[in-house]
Amino acid sequence: MTGVHFAPDGVLVRRALRRLEDGPRSSVELAAEVLGMHGCPPTMARRLVAQLLDGIPEVAPDGAGGDAWRLTGGARRIAKPTARRLHDLRYAVVDVETNGGVAEGSGRVVEIAIVEVDRGAIGGCYSTLVDAGVAIPPWITRLTGIRTEMTRGAPSFSQICDRVRGHLRGRVFVAHNAAYDWGFLRAEMRRAGAGLPRGPRLCTVHMARRLLPGLERRGLDSVAHYYGIEIRERHRARGDAVATARVLLRMLADAERRGWTTWPALRKALGPVPRRGRRRQGRHSERHEHANDGTSDGT
Repeated sequence: MTGVHFAPDGVLVRRALRRLEDGPRSSVELAAEVLGMHGCPPTMARRLVAQLLDGIPEVAPDGAGGDAWRLTGGARRIAKPTARRLHDLRYAVVDVETNGGVAEGSGRVVEIAIVEVDRGAIGGCYSTLVDAGVAIPPWITRLTGIRTEMTRGAPSFSQICDRVRGHLRGRVFVAHNAAYDWGFLRAEMRRAGAGLPRGPRLCTVHMARRLLPGLERRGLDSVAHYYGIEIRERHRARGDAVATARVLLRMLADAERRGWTTWPALRKALGPVPRRGRRRQGRHSERHEHANDGTSDGT
């Protein structure tokens, strides 16, 4: 099944994983292709590659002596979405609430929700507050209702990281401004020392640009109102994720009526992702009104 998968951080490790996606490689081949050490003696190649891949759960020796390496069963090559109908793909609809900072800086996730969508039906929803060990600014509390004391005693992101990965794995990542939520999850997983997510992503803001060109605003409120969808617990992760999942189903139906029935057809129809303009200041306005992610198969 296509969908999100995970790779350890680090350029050389990611390069090795990409090589192994095509099948087992010898230590000598990996030394040449990944480390640039052409003609490396086998003994040295085995030692260097073993050091590089030590502790990487996605990789295992292929045979005795460390002469070759392969991806483990859970990390075999994951095909990109191809001819399967959009309706038949599996989606993970995500919403994160944050402390208002920048993902790679002082920003932290303080609440997360993931709604699973399978074959056109909304399934289970995982949601939790997150104790990020930071104070939540008053303006975030006014927007979301989340107070610092509400997060105290909640699990840290490191404690929920494996569960989050489990809900995302094998699914198309969806969010209303996917770049925002994807960026925060990558940053939190990096801090937790976990493999970073890779795989297909779909942004409902970008879909709204193409499917609903008459809308003046494409924030979640506007798009949900267009489809007659009520948002319960607005600006809370669970409420926003459930509403986005319902919006997604309506948008996928609209896309299929236009003949965009497969992932490649949808990507072609949506076209290139618009460049991000000047950032607006204020209450998550960038998040809910702008997106720099449409459909993507990359990192």
